Amino acid sequence: MGGQMRFLVIGLGSMGKRRIRNLVKLGETDILRFDVRGDRCEETKAKYGIRLVKSVEEGLAEGPDLVVISVPPSQHLGYALKAIEAGVSFF
Repeated sequence: MGGQMRFLVIGLGSMGKRRIRNLVKLGETDILRFDVRGDRCEETKAKYGIRLVKSVEEGLAEGPDLVVISVPPSQHLGYALKAIEAGVSFF
């Protein structure tokens, strides 16, 4: 990638952790993370040391370039709509 981007990873289960790991391997360092489960937040803190946000709204207020939605498919729409409302690209 050309310059550093800021990412917001929503969901820290197996897919979210894999996506964080891949971003780190690509040299990305500006990664925010969010999950509703505290145990997953603690696990990723110890493993990756990237910043935790307490809500999706807080993460979006930080101005990410891309939201990475890594939650079960039944929950995608709500997070996608929040990203759209904030004018942030997502996948």
